[in-house]
Amino acid sequence: MITIKEMAGIIGVSPTTVSNVIRGKTKEVSPQTVEKIQKALKEFNYIPNMTAVNLAKNNSNIIGFVMNSNENIYDNAIQDFFTGELLGGLEKRIHGRGYYIMIYISKHVEEVTKFVSSWNVDGLVALGFSYENAQVLREVYKKPLIFIDGYFGDDGNAYTNVGIEDYRGAYEMTSHLIANGHKRIGFFSDNYIGGDYERYRGFVNAIRDAGLAPEAGEKFVLENGTAGLEPCMQHFVEGHSKISAMFFCADYYAVTAMNYLMDHGIRIPEDVSVAGYDDATVASIIRPKLTTVRQNTTHKAYAAIDKLLKLIENPDEKAENIVMPVELRIRDSVKNINLVQ
Repeated sequence: MITIKEMAGIIGVSPTTVSNVIRGKTKEVSPQTVEKIQKALKEFNYIPNMTAVNLAKNNSNIIGFVMNSNENIYDNAIQDFFTGELLGGLEKRIHGRGYYIMIYISKHVEEVTKFVSSWNVDGLVALGFSYENAQVLREVYKKPLIFIDGYFGDDGNAYTNVGIEDYRGAYEMTSHLIANGHKRIGFFSDNYIGGDYERYRGFVNAIRDAGLAPEAGEKFVLENGTAGLEPCMQHFVEGHSKISAMFFCADYYAVTAMNYLMDHGIRIPEDVSVAGYDDATVASIIRPKLTTVRQNTTHKAYAAIDKLLKLIENPDEKAENIVMPVELRIRDSVKNINLVQ
């Protein structure tokens, strides 16, 4: 590959001038010279050494994405529809702003902190962190940091976080199920902390506010993720459960459960209604189409990167908890029991 010095000799300018144009520092270079250098860069197919460029600028132009994942739930941490769409949105926004993305996923927060200590990333997006693990990360990483879907309470610290109306979405979906005549509803989640706890709280309070007894809402824990679905669904298939509607904390679980039930002769929504959360693309593809709570995951990713870059570019930018709206998507997987009584 041609060097900057060799190119400068061919063009008839100094190596410093060529280097400045490569790095975008063109204020003191004439437009004609800039055009000449850019033409030569294209002609010689010159690819700059980004390590050297970034060292010269004292930054990396890299945004880190770290995920504190539980491998007992997912064999592949991004197989969940929500995480995949989020990561795609982050990459698109980061790339569009002239940065690169570096991804690190581990169930051990100590491994995550080693990663952020070893790489010179300009800012960090963190997903899946509990309150305790978030404190560990904050202690180690002193550059701009933004959490997604974090719930950290009022501990006196300023957090930058992008989340959604988890409670309201679950409350409204549960109220919708009740309005359609469902008096025994199951809530299914793989954990009951953070955002999933808020969704469960909305579920419980909607049942209470509708004047139903607490046992109208049944709590199910999906241990080991989708592996925990089968015993729950088998319980229903064998006729041991009286619930008429199933509300899942994520569309990933909802559509997986729908497939299992239909494979075992259970009709949806004729025999049982199903609702999800997130409105992943698959929700409108599966048949019957899934009734769910919509969050715009791609816009959430954009909001996180836009805020993070403000923190990177402006030291005076304040921490902020950004809460994005949700809305119900009423489709075909919920039966109105009132119409058949």
